[in-house]
Amino acid sequence: MSVIRHTLIDGKHVECAYDGKFDHECGVCVVGAGTAGAVAAISAARRGMDVLTVDLAPIPGGTGTAACVWDYYYGADGGLYEEVNAEADEILAEGNYIPSTVPDYKKSYPTAVKSLALVREFEKYHVRSIWSAFVTDVFTEDGKVIGVAASDGEKTITVRAEVVIDGAEGAVCRLIGLKTLGGRRSDGKLARFSRTVGKMMNGHMYGIWTFNDDFAGKSPEESARLNLEWAGRMPCLPDRMNEDRRLYSMGCEVGRREVLCVETEKVYTFLDLLEGRIPENPIFYTFAPLDNANPDLWNEDEEFQDWQMLCTLHASGISVGIPPECLIPKGTRGLLVAGKHIGTGHTMTSAVRMRTDMEKCGEAAGVMASMMIEHDCDAQTICRERFAELLEILSETGCYNKENDRGVCDLNQPDNGMWKSVKLPETVDELRESLASIYPSLGLFAVRTVKGRGGDVDGFTNALVGWLDSDDKLLRENSAVALGLIGDRRALPELRRILEGKCETHTYRSPHKYFFGWLETTVLCNYVKAVCLIGRLGEKEDDEILKRVAGYDGDEPELIKAREYAKAALKKR
Repeated sequence: MSVIRHTLIDGKHVECAYDGKFDHECGVCVVGAGTAGAVAAISAARRGMDVLTVDLAPIPGGTGTAACVWDYYYGADGGLYEEVNAEADEILAEGNYIPSTVPDYKKSYPTAVKSLALVREFEKYHVRSIWSAFVTDVFTEDGKVIGVAASDGEKTITVRAEVVIDGAEGAVCRLIGLKTLGGRRSDGKLARFSRTVGKMMNGHMYGIWTFNDDFAGKSPEESARLNLEWAGRMPCLPDRMNEDRRLYSMGCEVGRREVLCVETEKVYTFLDLLEGRIPENPIFYTFAPLDNANPDLWNEDEEFQDWQMLCTLHASGISVGIPPECLIPKGTRGLLVAGKHIGTGHTMTSAVRMRTDMEKCGEAAGVMASMMIEHDCDAQTICRERFAELLEILSETGCYNKENDRGVCDLNQPDNGMWKSVKLPETVDELRESLASIYPSLGLFAVRTVKGRGGDVDGFTNALVGWLDSDDKLLRENSAVALGLIGDRRALPELRRILEGKCETHTYRSPHKYFFGWLETTVLCNYVKAVCLIGRLGEKEDDEILKRVAGYDGDEPELIKAREYAKAALKKR
């Protein structure tokens, strides 16, 4: 069988025969020793595998470390990463380092500390590394990925491996021409990247960030230029620094909140979650708010609008169970993915990107790779025939922990290192209480997900239709929004009435206060919601309403939002 060499030339997949020798051979080659990749390497090595990593940086840790991403305050607990963090704690005790933490919650580490801890773990488990080199080619044999080539700018190094893990944001997958899931549907845009510096305040380190552009559709040259340009910019004005707030560190990279997800054997999207198509075989759970930081929510996918704008759940997070098939690129053998590019799609990926969650993702990939070698089988066979064994191994470290399946949680209420789960309305009376308030978020989400959760669909729907005639304005309007969320056109008359009146807002203040002040208030504006839903459900006659709203030229924030939703709706017609 001949070996095929795959690469990209001018962005196009090119392949040719390869009859050369390999400079290195190993059991597992991890391309990208970042947040997920580094733990993948340790995970496989501690199970006796011969592991070699390839990374563009001179140290492990990746963007999460080099871009000053220290206070990633969400993510589920448990896993091998806790061993790495214990090593980091020892380094903190040995040297004059300033810890980074969020009060009453997760602990993080400055760049040097985390990287040094990873280096020590690499040495402990005999992980070999090729630093300051980028992958240029991928080798396959009889359709199976068997290695990579990397360049340090002067020479090319070839590596043959039994299993390759792509921890480099999909670089290996792109080189062999695999499909990606794309960005948002309207224009392909991804979440914006962020530029962060380290701030020392009250004896602890924090990151201060600004949001910039995104990399969707950019050429490698343009992406490199953006990286360089923004890495050299200051995200905070000098007058924001004083004796109590000191600039401590400049990140040497920008932080990528999203990269293109690879099409995997199983793709698990946020729409799947809303509709109840939830995998029965998760190997770890993630936790985060759905937050991609794009300012133009009206151009986002409808399921993201459902969560963020129609249900106004910006102060809530959600746990996501990731099945092993999301780590297997579709139609491949000998290749796994670990990182933000697993098969979750644009909206879901914002809830599957936190540091501890990516470390768990890496651990799972490392264990899967080791099992593939131990049992001489492909990853698909591990999922079908050895899933119980995989889950048992991941349970030993806490990477898999059913208690991390918390559903929707209140981000203002820490709960023993996690967040307190909220109870969605289950009865008609509970739903009425929620929708008659200025904080109908949980009731609206309960309606949006009732079918997928196996709830009382008919009972909820009949009650909502009845409440459209209520004298209680909040109940009436929120019921119309709820019906609109499930595509019920009986909501339209009330939605139109909302737009005949004034644009009103109600501000809900959480009784629970936490470190991040922007989570404490939720603004209810049914005027904007009505515009959004009429844009989805409305008839041709509603175009005049949308045109009127789209013509607003004032400076009221909510009316500006309504205008943009109206413009987006008219553009689709």
